Amino acid sequence: MALDTPRTLRLVAFGIGGLAAIAAVVELTRTVLPTDTGHVVRDDALRGTLARCRDLTPEDYATDTECRAAWEAARQRFFDLAPEPAGTE
Repeated sequence: MALDTPRTLRLVAFGIGGLAAIAAVVELTRTVLPTDTGHVVRDDALRGTLARCRDLTPEDYATDTECRAAWEAARQRFFDLAPEPAGTE
C-alpha cells in the first residue's frame, strides 16, 4: 500500500488537528479558579449610605456631612489608604 502525497498531507493534517484538540482539552482541564474571596463585596451600611447619596444634587451634597463622610470612607477603602487624623483638612 503506497501513500501518495495528497493522502499523506491529509493524514498529517488530521494528526496535527487531533493533537491541537487534545492540547486544548488538557489546557481547559488545568484551569484553576481563584480562591481569594477577600475582595468580595459585602452588603453593609456604607453601601446603603452611598446608594442614598448617589442621587443628591451638588447643593444637597455640600451640606450633607453623612454623605461626605461615606464617600471619603469609600475612597479610602478603594485606594487602601490609612484614614486621616481628624481636623487635618
